[in-house]
Amino acid sequence: MRRLLAVFLACLMTAAAAEGMPDFIDMDSLLAQSPEVFTPGRESCGRADCYWETPMDPLDEAACWAMLTAPMQVLRGDPRSQITLRAEPDADSAALGEVTCASQGVHVLQDMGNGWTRIECYSSSFEGSRTQAWNALLTGYVPTELITEKQVKTKLAFIVDKLDQRLYIYQEGRLLDVLAVSTGLVTEGKPYNETRSGEYILWSLSGAFEDGDTTCNYGIRYNHGDLLHELPHTGSDNYGYTEPKMGSRASHGCIRVQRKRTENGVNMRWIWNALYDGQVNSRLVIWEDWPGRAIALPGDDTPLYYNPAGGQNYHDSPTCYGVKDRYEPMTAFTYGELAASPYDELTACPYCVPPRRPEDIERINAAHLPE
Repeated sequence: MRRLLAVFLACLMTAAAAEGMPDFIDMDSLLAQSPEVFTPGRESCGRADCYWETPMDPLDEAACWAMLTAPMQVLRGDPRSQITLRAEPDADSAALGEVTCASQGVHVLQDMGNGWTRIECYSSSFEGSRTQAWNALLTGYVPTELITEKQVKTKLAFIVDKLDQRLYIYQEGRLLDVLAVSTGLVTEGKPYNETRSGEYILWSLSGAFEDGDTTCNYGIRYNHGDLLHELPHTGSDNYGYTEPKMGSRASHGCIRVQRKRTENGVNMRWIWNALYDGQVNSRLVIWEDWPGRAIALPGDDTPLYYNPAGGQNYHDSPTCYGVKDRYEPMTAFTYGELAASPYDELTACPYCVPPRRPEDIERINAAHLPE
């Protein structure tokens, strides 16, 4: 089985685009391996292509696409409302957490035959919740009459991995591109900032909205109060505070997506336009950064590129929107040379999202050692 974590996909993206449309990842060059299997859930239902039982491996296009396009089990109701997950098959039993209606998928485990069904899900508890089950993976009970199956669109689908802070975009069965994101930053006083994991439907193009003194463009609602949106800016176009945080936790729970275009021309604006063009109700899944998951180091021979005429970034392609045309194609070097001069002072390009430096990967992995 190929390595579960694919932050390094970006370093191998093709630079070509046909007729103005993005090209796809070259999967043949992705050879990293891992003996470990992680899945989003803990229990088994036996349903084919179930999100909860699909290994968290974005390199496995076939498995991911089958999961991303399979029908979702959801709870009936308005997507702005929530249902309480109960500890026992009884309306008077303890409340474990909240489940958002219509747009949040649930793992249906057992119809109890008494009007209640046992399910597994991540609690969508928000600020002010009585249960305060912030992103807890729970097993409990909901009324059977609320469970229904919902079809999703089968042209585009999205995976956010909270471990590597990347958004993987799939189109018609292929991994199309990878973008940097920022998910929720939990603090001592704000545990509810955690981005809730699970499976969702991108159901509403909400558009730009204000968040304090910042503006967030291209908001797409997927879970009650959570949105996928472009990173915030102040004034008319000032991203100086939020842009340096891309690729790390920084939000209040929503998912911030990069605004700078990849070599394929993909960014948050591209996602908005794609969904606006008839793809609302596409699927978004969010993977949890379980202890024990780890980002693999790219091979030393992984090709990287830089501009020797004063360039400050390293890139995953000989061409990039972040570099002026006169400096392209850029000069090649390898990942194994990053620690040597003149490459040791280069930083990762915020447009093409090349692999992180080894020390940064080691820092993330150290923070996720098994407990």
